Amino acid sequence: MSKDLVRAPAAVTPDNCDCQCDGTTYLDEHDTVQGNCQSADTSGRKWCYISPDQKTKEACKDGFDYDSRYNLFKSYAACSSPDPSSDKCLLLPF
Repeated sequence: MSKDLVRAPAAVTPDNCDCQCDGTTYLDEHDTVQGNCQSADTSGRKWCYISPDQKTKEACKDGFDYDSRYNLFKSYAACSSPDPSSDKCLLLPF
């Protein structure tokens, strides 16, 4: 007899709160909004642009595909980060 395991969500860390989307978007050739977790890439994962500053890049840990049009990296992790003004982040001991 097998049971589906339910995993508890990971604890929120300061890095989660510092890994935030930049908010930059663009319309692709099909008039689909790209960026800011609005659509998925070919891997099926939603992504957003993140600031290229060291703090954000280190917090996100998955910065990829530097876009020279906007001077920004992309991240999947930032799409699942909590709002930095949420209790989850504000109550963390920084």
